[in-house]
Formats: sequence, structure tokens, C-alpha cells
Amino acid sequence: MTPTIIPRSQHPISRKMIDEEALKVLYRLHRNGFLAYLVGGSVRDLLLGKVPKDFDVATNAHPHEISGLFRNSRIIGRRFRLVHVFFRGGKIIELSTFRSRSEFEEIETEQGELVRKESFGTPAEDALRRDITINGLFYNIADFSIIDYVGGIADLHSRIIRTIGDPDERFQQDPVRMIRVIRHAARTGFRVEEKTYEAILRHREEIRQCPPSRLRDEFLRELREGAANPSLHFMLQTGLLFSLFPDLERALGNRSLSMEKTQEVFLSLFDLVDQLIKTGRTVSESILLALFLTPFLRAVTPEHPFLGKRENYLYLAQTTRWAIHQILTPFSFPRGAKEIAYQILMAQSNLKKSGQTGVIPKRLRMKKYFKESVFLFGMEAQAKGEKVPHMLRNTVTSDLLPWWPKETTRRHARDR
Repeated sequence: MTPTIIPRSQHPISRKMIDEEALKVLYRLHRNGFLAYLVGGSVRDLLLGKVPKDFDVATNAHPHEISGLFRNSRIIGRRFRLVHVFFRGGKIIELSTFRSRSEFEEIETEQGELVRKESFGTPAEDALRRDITINGLFYNIADFSIIDYVGGIADLHSRIIRTIGDPDERFQQDPVRMIRVIRHAARTGFRVEEKTYEAILRHREEIRQCPPSRLRDEFLRELREGAANPSLHFMLQTGLLFSLFPDLERALGNRSLSMEKTQEVFLSLFDLVDQLIKTGRTVSESILLALFLTPFLRAVTPEHPFLGKRENYLYLAQTTRWAIHQILTPFSFPRGAKEIAYQILMAQSNLKKSGQTGVIPKRLRMKKYFKESVFLFGMEAQAKGEKVPHMLRNTVTSDLLPWWPKETTRRHARDR
């Protein structure tokens, strides 16, 4: 397979843009006679004028050969072995040997059995096993050229997200690729190519075949990397969100009478999350899970006018427990994170009452999840365009949420 070669004079990537430790790794491989390519998302980001989070390297050297070149390295992985090279300050450069297939692709034997087997390959095979074309580009340290086996440069210029190869086949091999297509479309603002989009619609139900821990990790990446709002919007549009979390359709799908309003609040919450993450702030896993469930719970647990306060509270508690067990447990979220999410969600009714009475009970203020509870209260109020009582705003939220101005006269909540 003949690639397209883009010489240094025709692309913007300079060695000054590449991490110093990554350059050291590339040059040592090259000087010892091995191919040494910067690969994947780092090449894409550099071409887009962004600073990559990681610089990954691919080579034709096998793991034991790589380990022999770098004393500060360790071979990791069982099925597909990688090499991590460690530098001062905790920096890690990940090296992989060119592979002929993805880690999660299954190969059918002559006997009809499905097996997964490590297989080293050529640069062309390595490019073809990647998910989307704009992630299949290589930067060659030998002559500073870009090597393109998959049409990634053309799609980068056209702002298109396209699978490498037939999308139906690719999604059947590894349904998680559908989440990755959505994530990259959300991050870049590129449009998804028509055949790729239609294949997501056809294969979205197959996503549940993937190991729960993989789905959990991929989904949390959607929420944590600053593009949760467009990712979730795309997942609602394609129905992939309901394939992952079928029960959400009761509140966010066509089965809900308040679908548009609930979806608006849902997306607004994660737009606020994106704003925080882009300022360098972190949002805990417990908060993310609580935020994720909040619109669903508001839609399915409205206060019943014929029930007393205690009965409404018990119903909310039971429904919240059910939601956490039914919606989150199948994806192997940690028990501790789920329990804190439950406490945060249940604290919302107490915070609402405190806003009405002007009193925050001391027993609530002493809870370890108090700040996170106020954080969620403020996020939901902001998403709905509601005002937050001064006494709650001035407890912790003005320090956590930058769009809330502090009061000129600080009012302290009374304890009881």
C-alpha cells in the first residue's frame, strides 16, 4: 500500500512543537536503525494548532528491543504489550510496536472459533487498524514528513470524521468505536461523514456487548475532557445514549412529556461542566454521576400533591437508590463514588429547604459531601436560570463556580 507523503515544506509541524522527551525517544530509535513515528492524536492536534496532551510513538522495534534501548522503561500489558519510558517529573512516553489489528478485534479461525491474538504488523497495517482517518497519520522523525495511508490529511482539511474502512465492519468488530467517533466530532467540531453516521444508527444497540469497565472508562472520558455537552447532544441525536442507558429514555426520550425541557437542562448542566474543565478545574466522579442523574430524577420524581413531605422524601430516596443501582451499577462504577453521588442527590431537598428558611442545619454543614452538594445545587440552578439564595452562594459555591459573583456584604448562614 503506497502512502501519501507530505514533506516538511508542506505541513506546519516543527520539532519545536514536539515534547522534548518524545523527541529523545524518537531520535534514539532512529539512530539505532528502527522506524520511529509520532502517531495518532498528537499528530492530529499539532496539525490543528493544538498542544497535545500526550505524545505517543510507534516503531517496528519489538517490546524487548525497545526495553533494551531504554533503561528507564517498563513493558506493560498482557494481550498487547506496550513500553512506557519514564522521565523526571513523572512524564511517560508510550511506545507501541506496529500492529496489524486493534486490541479488541476478534479473529475467526478455520474452525470457526473467535480468538484475540497479538500480531505485530507493518506501518500500513498499523494505520488501517486505527479508528478514524484523522487519527491515522504518522510523523516520521527521519525526514520530518507526514505519512498518510488513510486519507487523514484530506479529511482534516475538509473537517470530516470518518472511520478507516467500512464503518459497519469497524463498529461490529469493536462497538466502542462509535463512542470515539462521537467524542472526536465533539472535540473538533467536525461533521461525521454520512456513512459513518448511518452505521452508528444501525449498530448502536451492539454497544452493550462491550465489557462494562470499557464502557465506563470511555463514557467518563466523554464527561471529563471539556466536550461533554456536544458529545451528549450527539449521543441523544443518534440514540446511542439510550442504548447505553435504556432507562434514561423515560425522561430524555420520546416517552417523556417534558423531553425538550429535560434535555435542555441535561445539556446545560454539562455545558457548565465543560466551562469549568476548560478553566483547569476538576469535577469529581461523584459529582459527574450526580449531575448525570439529576434531570432524570427531576422528571420521574415530581412532588405528589396528595403525599406528605415525609412520603415524598421516602419516594425520592427509593427512586434515587433504584436509579443508581439500575442505571450505574451495570457499568462497574466504584461503590464509593455511587454512594457519595446518592448522598449529594439526597442533600438537594435539604438545601432547597435551607434556602427557604435561611438556616443550614449544622449536621448538614458537617457532612463530608456538603461542599459537593452545594456545588450540584448551584449547577442545577444555573442550568435552569434560577437564583441561588445568598446564604448558599456564600458558603462555598462562589469559590467553586466562577460565574457567580461574591456578595459585597458576606452573609453567614446561621447554624442550628
